Formats: sequence, C-alpha cells, structure tokens
Amino acid sequence: MNTLPPERDLPAVTRTRQRHELMAIVDHESAAPRGRRRFVPLAAAAAVVLVVGAAIAVPSLRNDKSAGPAGSPTTAALGVRTVFEPLDARRHAAFVAKCLGTRRFSPPAKQLDGFEAVNPPENARVTTFVIYSAIGGWDYCGFGPKGNRVGGHGLNAGQPIFDPISETGVGTGAYVKGVARVTITPRGGKTYEAELRHGFYFASVPDVPFDRTRTDSTPEEYVTRAYDGNGKLMYTSPRTVAELKVRQARCVLDPAGKTYLAWSGPSLEESGDGSTEHPAPGMPDLKTCMRALIWNWLP
Repeated sequence: MNTLPPERDLPAVTRTRQRHELMAIVDHESAAPRGRRRFVPLAAAAAVVLVVGAAIAVPSLRNDKSAGPAGSPTTAALGVRTVFEPLDARRHAAFVAKCLGTRRFSPPAKQLDGFEAVNPPENARVTTFVIYSAIGGWDYCGFGPKGNRVGGHGLNAGQPIFDPISETGVGTGAYVKGVARVTITPRGGKTYEAELRHGFYFASVPDVPFDRTRTDSTPEEYVTRAYDGNGKLMYTSPRTVAELKVRQARCVLDPAGKTYLAWSGPSLEESGDGSTEHPAPGMPDLKTCMRALIWNWLP
C-alpha cells in the first residue's frame, strides 16, 4: 500500500471519500469482494485520515518487546524471528526523506526509529523500516531489498482500530496495548514472529503471490495472530476468503458507540452522518454491532 498521509485537517466528507479510494488500493492485498461494506477500517485508512494536532515533544522511546515471545508463556510454538539491526544516521535520514516524499511539516518530522532485517527470507517483500513523528502522529514506512518503498501507515493517539491488531501491509501493522506477541504465517509457509515497536509490529516475511482466482475456500495469503502477555490468543485474521467476507460485513461502532464506522446496509450517501442516536433507515441494529478499540501509544 503506497498511499501516504496528506497534510492533516481534512473535512469529514473528504476523509470518508478517501477511505473509499484507499479501499481500491487495499484490494490488491486482500482481494476479496467488498460487498456493501462502506468504510475501510480506520487503522487501514489512517494513512489518509490523520487529524490536526499540536506538535508534541516525543518522550524517550523504548522497544515494546519486554512482554514478547521470549518473556511470555505461550502454548503456541515460536516461529522464525526476524533479527533487526539499527540503521546508521545517514541511511536512516535517507529512508525517512524517501518516506516523506514531497510532504513537509512544521516543525519538521522527527526520526524515531530505523532498522533493517539481518536474516530476511530470500524472497522478502519488506526488509527495512523507519518510524517518524509529525504533528502529533507516528508514521512508518517499509522498504524492499532494493530500497523501494512498499508500504506505509500512520496513526494518532486515541484513533480507533477494529481489532487488537490491524494489518496495514505485508508483515506490518498496528496493535493496541495488551498485545504482547504477533505472528504472521504466509500461505503454506513457516510462522514468523513480529517485532513490536511503538505500537506497530514488523516482520520480514516471504512475498506470497496474489491469487487472482479466488473462491470462498481460497486461503488468504497471510494469517496474522495476536497474543496477550500470558500467551492467550487474542485475534486471528481471516484464514479464507469466506472468513474475510464475514469480517468485512461486520457492523462496527466507534469506541463510544455513537457513530457507525462500518456496516452492511445503506450506501454512504443514504446513511446520513452515521449517528447511532438517529440512525438512517436500514442501518444495522446496534445490538449486532461491535465497538472499535483505541490505539493509544502516544501521549
């Protein structure tokens, strides 16, 4: 997914329209019929839905690995662990500049972290990652073995995501607090352990060719799982096209339960403002809806 966040402070109507535009981009990753679902999960669309915030001082950072696989009891066998080493200052700055492209922020974007895989699989899709902050949000970009940018995503404090983790790219995504371990299993391959840093997870995993001929029983290219600090399974991404369709048909409310974020029903134009207090005709029964979680890694 190569869509980068635009300048912030977009009107709600524009943000909604961009969610739909991003849907077409995300299709090559999930490649499932979208049915009548009207919104991309906010965590997947955050790359185009960053809100205005005052520039903040970034606290001292740490890698959120203390509760990771090595320190957590688990009943699931440990997978292949990507070993990362930090980028030197010159390469770090160059990758961040490539990630930003023509976008400029005031104050300037701040480099937070940069690292590359020491032991990537032979056909790895992404091998290098950088994380930076800009106007109250944290963003990352991933790069392939030849230095080409192959993904990027950004989030703000308090932004809703639908599940404990949100897959935003191949081997990458965001996670909420309470997640201590994330694994990614390519179709027909080994399971890979992800690195957890600053509310995002990263793994250098093999590139699985996209299957253009898909039926309900077709396996997904990647299955992602999340575990808590006790090794309990918290989340499993759809394993087949049929499971993906069910996931995409969910009704999801914002964490406060006041707004529909995703639903199967009236079109976006017919749904009004998405308020649950005065739902438009045909909107799902609130009792059938789940509430989104909150990504809250920033101050």
